[in-house]
Amino acid sequence: MISAGFVEQYQRKSSLSNLKNADIKEIAEVFIDKRYAGHTVEEMEEAQQITIFLVLRDDLSVLPQKNTILKLNDIVIIREPDASL
Repeated sequence: MISAGFVEQYQRKSSLSNLKNADIKEIAEVFIDKRYAGHTVEEMEEAQQITIFLVLRDDLSVLPQKNTILKLNDIVIIREPDASL
């Protein structure tokens, strides 16, 4: 079970490095304020129609799961969906 989770996270991380140059303009850093602190990654993704690729917390980089709880002052690396789709 642990190795399956590791493989899933590795594949998710690998997909970040495969982004095309055209996608870079759609990537942003967002600070978590009181509005989303305490909510899950999934809740924020659904509410904002975004994909969260990484959570920066203190000195850590966290590969988020859908149930990862966001904390005040986290920085999330997001990508908005392609508007042309």
